[in-house]
Amino acid sequence: MLPRPTPEYVRSRLPLFVDYADADAALELVFQAWPTNTDLPQVLAKVVTLNRLYSTSVFDVHGVARHIVSLEIDSELQASDSSLVPRIATFQLSNGKARYNYSFATKYCAWHMPDGFQIYDSRVDEALWRYQKLFQFTRFRRYDLGDYPKFMQIMDRFIDHFALHEFSRKQLDKFLWIEGGSLF
Repeated sequence: MLPRPTPEYVRSRLPLFVDYADADAALELVFQAWPTNTDLPQVLAKVVTLNRLYSTSVFDVHGVARHIVSLEIDSELQASDSSLVPRIATFQLSNGKARYNYSFATKYCAWHMPDGFQIYDSRVDEALWRYQKLFQFTRFRRYDLGDYPKFMQIMDRFIDHFALHEFSRKQLDKFLWIEGGSLF
């Protein structure tokens, strides 16, 4: 059973992310070096680094980089527009098959604007769903976690319900990732 996510408990869990601090430092360097998304080689470097270090299962990194450049996303990133995530996530492979890189898209946006976007992945999904079952912090169906604007609302309710306002979105990403990992 998961303990109630009090501020004290969250603080106690964050040091467990230390093994991944080097990966985060590398990503920070790449995303700070190239903050815009108009130059294909720069976007490709961010896509490749994020995909490799966060295991996002993007199989066509060149195609995804071209897709991101074509979307002209910089103003939407700056505005923390949650509708941007599904636009980045929806991608057509060269063989014509559709691919939905949801986790990658949340991470790409969150690395650009850490205060405006929350990261989603299977560990975060598992942790939030278990917290919901235990504490009923808001009303949602599990599949709502796959709808990014709803996911952001769910995260905001999680933060409000457990009084976690002192933590950045990035700290909460790490906390939920740690908690979700312990559940698998």
